[in-house]
Amino acid sequence: MNEIRNILIGYELGAKTSQLCYYDRKNQEPLSIPTKVGTSLYDFPTALCKIEGRNEWHFGLEAEYFGHQPGGIYISDLYERCQSATPSIIDNTSMEPWELLEVFLRESLRMLGIQDLRKAIGGIMMTCQSLDKIFVQNVRKAYEHMGFSKEKYYIQDFRESFYYYTMNQKPEIWSRKAALYTFASDQVAFEELSADHKTRPAMVQLQNLQQTSLAELPEQRDREFREFIEQTMRSGMFSSVFITGEGFDKEWAKQSVPLLCSGHRHVFYGNNLFVKGACFAAKEKTEEKNLKNYLYLGQDLVRTNLGMEMLVSGVSAYYPLIVAGVNWYEAVQECELILDDKDSLTFLVHRMEGGEKKAYSMPLPGLPERPNRATRLHLKAECDAPDKCLVTVEDMGFGELFPTSKKVWRETLTF
Repeated sequence: MNEIRNILIGYELGAKTSQLCYYDRKNQEPLSIPTKVGTSLYDFPTALCKIEGRNEWHFGLEAEYFGHQPGGIYISDLYERCQSATPSIIDNTSMEPWELLEVFLRESLRMLGIQDLRKAIGGIMMTCQSLDKIFVQNVRKAYEHMGFSKEKYYIQDFRESFYYYTMNQKPEIWSRKAALYTFASDQVAFEELSADHKTRPAMVQLQNLQQTSLAELPEQRDREFREFIEQTMRSGMFSSVFITGEGFDKEWAKQSVPLLCSGHRHVFYGNNLFVKGACFAAKEKTEEKNLKNYLYLGQDLVRTNLGMEMLVSGVSAYYPLIVAGVNWYEAVQECELILDDKDSLTFLVHRMEGGEKKAYSMPLPGLPERPNRATRLHLKAECDAPDKCLVTVEDMGFGELFPTSKKVWRETLTF
């Protein structure tokens, strides 16, 4: 790797293995980083090892090796630990899940061969199987304690990474539908990516999820996969097919591969699709907005706008708090306001697809009695699901005349 600054990183954090890639500006494509120079081995175990009694850590393959040596403390379930808020006792020391993740990220990013990660990396996108509130919080804390600003780190699921990967290919690849077959041992799942160009921006989504089990015997496995292809491909015209995950092999796919390739379809196979999609996403979010005319309708997308009517500089105006069209874990806003002869707050909610605005009232019981316009509030609105927003309001008082009561009100709005 010859880049030394503004490096764009794609990072796939998997339950068992992880991958790392960077954007090659010369060739204008993401390049996977091998775990050993000169090899095509890109996966490394999502594992850590601490040497007992020393501040010495190892990740990946080295973690597997030292973890089975005397004095090695092996952590093979890092991904699962990051889905919890429960600390772990490592070498007689309590460590939060995000602290373990920070160590894993810091150690693995050394494969880039750069000294100051914070200064050299212009954007890093982590992609994972799925996201929930606790997992996102752990990832954010790990990023922050590594010194990355909020403008440099991102997170998304595998499905959104597939969107970014596909939409950064030549137009003939996604001019019609793009099929995705994801293998996981004896299971295979199908989804189709399609764009609705009748809207502005064009709406793109993955849909029509179907799954099936496959036999272990090669001939039967091939036959069952072929039948699954026939079943799933009935849903329309496809310009491309992507296959990823463990469990697929061209050696047994004698009948199924020719069927996939029929109809002049472009067929791609590889296990670095999601990590490269994450790298394209890092570039889209930090530099070029090549997909500004498209909106990905993922399962994490917030489709509801939340705001308030306020007096801003003496003029009545709508103040947005949550703006539809972003993922729920990116939807957060804070502000301060002064109450004007009220003991409650009113929020306006409306869907991104349009329709009437609905009003939600949030009472503030126990609000201290003060003269009008002598109560200052701090308000934070933060989504913890695509259809759920937590509003936290704190009494800030009003200068020395009216000290804060330290009262805090919380309300969960379900859209």
